[in-house]
Amino acid sequence: MTEKKDTLPNALYVHIPFCARKCSYCDFNSIVPEQGIIDRYLHSLEKELHSLQGQYLFKTIYVGGGTPSVLTETQLEKLLFSMSRHIPVLEVQEYTVEINPGTLSESKAALLKEYGVNRISLGVQSFQDDQLKALGRIHSSDDARDAFALLRTKGFKNINIDLIFGCPEQSLDTWKEDLRTVVELNPEHISTYALTYEEGTPITMDMKNNLIHRLNESAELEMYKTAIDCLTNNGYYHYEISNFAKGGCECAHNHVYCNNTGYIVHRAGAYSFLRGVRTSNEKNVFTYINGIAENRDIKSFGECLPDDKFASETIIMSLRLRQGISNTDFYERFGCKIEEQFGDQINKLINYGLISYDDEWLKLTEKGLFVADTVMTEFL
Repeated sequence: MTEKKDTLPNALYVHIPFCARKCSYCDFNSIVPEQGIIDRYLHSLEKELHSLQGQYLFKTIYVGGGTPSVLTETQLEKLLFSMSRHIPVLEVQEYTVEINPGTLSESKAALLKEYGVNRISLGVQSFQDDQLKALGRIHSSDDARDAFALLRTKGFKNINIDLIFGCPEQSLDTWKEDLRTVVELNPEHISTYALTYEEGTPITMDMKNNLIHRLNESAELEMYKTAIDCLTNNGYYHYEISNFAKGGCECAHNHVYCNNTGYIVHRAGAYSFLRGVRTSNEKNVFTYINGIAENRDIKSFGECLPDDKFASETIIMSLRLRQGISNTDFYERFGCKIEEQFGDQINKLINYGLISYDDEWLKLTEKGLFVADTVMTEFL
């Protein structure tokens, strides 16, 4: 079995690993910056971006974090200029930048618009001030509303809002309030994520010390179901496990990941995936910067996926999409039908009512949606 379909990278992710303060639940590769480190990092990014010049025509660009909007106006313009200098950003279908409501200014919003950014992902997480404080966020509910209004004023017509549910002591009623608020704001895209308790994070340590209490699984599930009902009833299409969009506003960058096609990531600790080969950069920000400055190889890991593992990962990622994966697409890429490699898993999961398969589309059922992680492990 050989992956046949063209898998040139469709997506570029650029990571800004800096935050004004680490959130209590965050285990991402990000730090509170010390003096001068951001400028050195941006210089390193420019060298990496230069190495891409003329090689690829990306369909999507996503600048995430960390907190890209923690950059000063001068630093943000330096980043955006570097992007436009080495990548034909005006030919990109979707150009997203993540924004924290507590670090957005009118001039930063204007810069984003000027340099061709056409989609904003606004990290609101909650419209409840006590919950924002518990999560360690630096913004208030009013800051979130003001940031959204400012982005609209500057002409952004494709905005995502992130929300988190399943937080300690969170009630179903306050979650419903958040959903009502986001529907009233009327963004084009909404992401709803269940809070995860990662080892070593302050919120997990507080839970272990009984300072806070995690909601039980049934309460989290009820919040997820409530989000699905509320958002779909208000005109949002539930196209991916955690994501909802109005017609034509699905996140194209998300689709690249879910379809498991090629993508390049520039950052410390980044994993890129190209033609079945996965590589990662040095995770430590300082090691990454020094390696770039000294023209050393900053790759810390690399593997060429065997065909069967590549196919398994493609199935798993594609099942995140409500439409699932088509047999036609799978055959074009791997030279066999899905059931030829995964027949036993498919029969088992169909019997449990967790997936459906009509010889063309393999996808989660509504029952399978609520235990998606369990379903996906069957394809490992």
